[in-house]
Amino acid sequence: MRIKLSVLLLCGLTSAYLPAMANVTIFPMRVMLNPQGSGLVNVISKSTDTRFMSVDVRRVEHPATTQEKEVKVKMGSADSLVVTPARFALPAGATQTLRIVNIRPLSKEVSYRVWLNAVPGSTPDIIVPAGNDEVSSAVGIEMSWGVVVNVPPEHPQVKWAVDTSAQRLTNQGNIHAVVTRVGDCRDNSHCRWTKINKSVYADESLDIRAATISGAPSQDIKLEYIDPVSQKTVTISGG
Repeated sequence: MRIKLSVLLLCGLTSAYLPAMANVTIFPMRVMLNPQGSGLVNVISKSTDTRFMSVDVRRVEHPATTQEKEVKVKMGSADSLVVTPARFALPAGATQTLRIVNIRPLSKEVSYRVWLNAVPGSTPDIIVPAGNDEVSSAVGIEMSWGVVVNVPPEHPQVKWAVDTSAQRLTNQGNIHAVVTRVGDCRDNSHCRWTKINKSVYADESLDIRAATISGAPSQDIKLEYIDPVSQKTVTISGG
């Protein structure tokens, strides 16, 4: 959740405190569009007040890396998504369902962050309890919620390349997958497994030095990952 402050805070509010005060729940916070190119997100009000929301779409470049950044795109353009409704009122206690649609076929997965923004002035001020010395003032706080949206390619393919000398794993496929473990299987009796649990997107690579596989033949390395389509765990040889 992103928070815009119109006043200076001496110290940041805790992330556990703010969502509870916002009285808005977004579910799910991560969406993989279906093969038809669509998905749904629910915006649920637990408030006694009506809030007004707007939608902002940004493309995520180099996702899940230190180079990750967001690029603003025009909704409905060839490199964007369509989200309907793009602006809406959220009455007290109501649920608004948003439909997210990709309008063009892809050869490689693209990731977006769909921001749901409280329209300035429509969200009641957050009241800080007396004695809370974390915040000097909390008037005029506007909130935003960022939903990660992954648009899969028409023909998903997972393909890995392991460089044991550089101790890096590269995704040569066209869709991201979560690498759960790397196994060093030079000992014929068993493999020594190292937990990774990292997403690797198409054309991106991952540092796997924690597995200490420098100098190992690639055929002696095993990868365990979660298939992004079937959601099943798959184990393959690295060579």
